[in-house]
Amino acid sequence: MKLSPRAHIATLLFVVVLMPCWLTAQAQVQAQVQAQTQARAPSATSSALPTQELRTYKPKPGESLDRVIANTMADSPLRIELLRQAYVESNPGAFLQGKAPQLRKNVALTVPNHEQLLKRFLPPLPSVDAAQNPAVRSSSEERRRWVQYP
Repeated sequence: MKLSPRAHIATLLFVVVLMPCWLTAQAQVQAQVQAQTQARAPSATSSALPTQELRTYKPKPGESLDRVIANTMADSPLRIELLRQAYVESNPGAFLQGKAPQLRKNVALTVPNHEQLLKRFLPPLPSVDAAQNPAVRSSSEERRRWVQYP
């Protein structure tokens, strides 16, 4: 089926005039949503305390680090390796030197702030419009690197 010259003009009008207007409106809406989200979130420069209080955990005799993680962060989507590393970094004097982190006896552990770990290791989910952006693809790959999927 061959299109008439008027159909070509209508298509050209849509592509040249209406499509950029629509894209601009979409960008403005997305900017407003992003501004509202940032307004609700506490700023990084504010002196507000973290939303999670400092927690400690006293391991039972013979309890492994993996069992401690299971008891304190069972619902975490982060990989166990990352959680182990976070515990070792939060409690440098609580582990014996060696290949695998082994707990010292009678040491209370500081539980890492899970919200800060999520912010540090999970980039924000990409929007549908940004799926073609290479930076978004790399942030999705970074997310897969740290998240444990069932």
